[in-house]
Amino acid sequence: MNIQLTISLLVSDRMDTLERCLNSLKPLLRELDSELILIFTGKDDRVLEIARQYTPHVVSFEWCDDFAKARNAGIEEARGEWFLYLDDDEWFEDTAEIIRFFKSGEYKRYQSALYVVRNYTDWEGKGYIDSDVGRMCRLLPETKFIFPIHENLDPFPQPHKKLQCFVHHFGYLRKAGQEKKASKFDRNMKLLLERLEEEPDSAQCLMQLAMEHEVIGQYEKAIEYCERGLAAAAKRKDIYGTEVWMQCMLPRLIARTGDRKRARETAERYLKSSRTLEVAYTHQCASLVEYCYELDEYQKGLKYVQEYHRKLTFLDRHAEAAALQGCGDINYDSARGLAAVTYVQGLACAAELGNASLTAQILSWMPWENSVQMARHYTHLETWKAKYKNREKGILGAYARLKTDNAYVTLQKAFAEEHAGHTAAVEGFWKACAKDCPPGFEWQLVQMAVRNRISMKPLLEHTTRENWCGCVDVLATATPICDMEQFYQDLLPLMEGYSIYAGMLEQAFLEKQLSRGLLETSYFMQLMRRYSESVLRDARLLYCEEALRDADFYGLPSKVRFALKTDQIIRLIGQGDFAGSIRLVKEGLSIYPQMSAAVGNLTNYLADQIRTPPQVVSEEFVQLGAQVKQALKTLMEQGQWSEAYGVVGRFVAILPDDLEVLRLKQRILRQER
Repeated sequence: MNIQLTISLLVSDRMDTLERCLNSLKPLLRELDSELILIFTGKDDRVLEIARQYTPHVVSFEWCDDFAKARNAGIEEARGEWFLYLDDDEWFEDTAEIIRFFKSGEYKRYQSALYVVRNYTDWEGKGYIDSDVGRMCRLLPETKFIFPIHENLDPFPQPHKKLQCFVHHFGYLRKAGQEKKASKFDRNMKLLLERLEEEPDSAQCLMQLAMEHEVIGQYEKAIEYCERGLAAAAKRKDIYGTEVWMQCMLPRLIARTGDRKRARETAERYLKSSRTLEVAYTHQCASLVEYCYELDEYQKGLKYVQEYHRKLTFLDRHAEAAALQGCGDINYDSARGLAAVTYVQGLACAAELGNASLTAQILSWMPWENSVQMARHYTHLETWKAKYKNREKGILGAYARLKTDNAYVTLQKAFAEEHAGHTAAVEGFWKACAKDCPPGFEWQLVQMAVRNRISMKPLLEHTTRENWCGCVDVLATATPICDMEQFYQDLLPLMEGYSIYAGMLEQAFLEKQLSRGLLETSYFMQLMRRYSESVLRDARLLYCEEALRDADFYGLPSKVRFALKTDQIIRLIGQGDFAGSIRLVKEGLSIYPQMSAAVGNLTNYLADQIRTPPQVVSEEFVQLGAQVKQALKTLMEQGQWSEAYGVVGRFVAILPDDLEVLRLKQRILRQER
């Protein structure tokens, strides 16, 4: 029987990823005439048991610190026309493209193929670096793996097919510990130096030595091996991916030592080299924009951003050929991935020189339709816009001329129309942006809605509670305390139907106001009462009355529990029970530490009340006081200042907090009728 494809997999003792990896291969085994060969290098019998459920072809291999030898054990057993390999901590997202490649007969036109390894930079899977890897080829009698680490297939014949399918790989995160890095470095260095003794001019080996030193931050040593590797590569007629990688990495390694000028000079030298392929050229231009900006060489920076755009446009027109250039994370896709950051740096150069026309042109080059790539740079664009505030009109005008539906650009168009005083147009762009607002920019839409009296409904119906919470936090920071009350009152009618969201903003503003020191006591207590009422009003819409009867009920959010305590404190203060209030205040602080400043203010107030308790004044005494005040006024009108002074002195001692008495005393001292 003819076997189209052999899939070879190195299996160690990774229980956590093995089944996911093997399950991702099931469509290939089901749809194609294919075989799976597992090279078992581990010791865990449970792993072996899982492996044998997927294939009868499991080869035990005693680990010898040589990946090429282990993988060659799989090649020796392979019977397929083509060969594909991967690791047991990787798994395919989708293999449909590989299946079509073989079923359609397209594979007959190629000798090898590349797929993508997506190396994640965080456990959430938000950050990653895609690398094209040559891991599929037609199986020839001479096919074998070479190099004990960072092994690769040799020969890897042309023509290549560039596939878009990818495997997930979180393995580098697992290896992030410094001790593991050092241990791996020592092992790899021993193997690579042994190899270098056998092949002193091996560009591949020298590149790997540079990689190893770069990983642990030994940049000078990495530079040394990179330069030796490039010298060795230059002796060959053909240009391979190893040379492309080293050309691009050498200036970056130099830049990491802090020598930006030398990095710029090195990159410029390779731009002029006849051995620099288009993908490497594009990468070098991107690096040069960065170096020139940092060196204040803005005119040069603009030259290189234009050159980057010109070469990237060329690559896009020849995408299939461009996909075959590069090595690892230096490839056509990564060159395109540099567009946003390169253009942002180009904008900074243009702004420094006051070049408005080139600013507009660079903005038009931005990959606005690639929202994933652009989202990482919106904050940089905001910083750029804020830094050159004196050129705001020109910047907003350039945004207004862009032909894109990108949500961030739509927001800038709204600002442009607002700047021009076109209220109707502002609302149109505002509503368009509200439906797809970039995360983190909702607060700007809220401010614009208040300024232009725009209903918040289009934004709020697309905003989750979590996003609104983040928006509220930013508004509480961005709004001056003296403006908070007016801002809230102006916004409230625009939030009809979203009382809970309105309450969240009111509470954030009140928390900020209550955190201030030196608040007048009655005003402070008024704010505390309002805060408690606002939180509990919203809580009654969300929780049953039974739950809200107990401020210590663990199922309630901490803010609600704090508000319940505050409500109790205010009632106790009204009853004059200051000691009982102090106990509840301490409990409240442990429940909701965010209000520690407000709790501190409240504690000081209660402590003062305990030290100097207010006198209880009867109704009869109040009436008597009114008569005495009238008598004082009569004495003052008659000019009997000495008699008046004697009376007011005794009266102040009895009613020390009576403001009218204090005013009368001051008039008597100045002898003012």
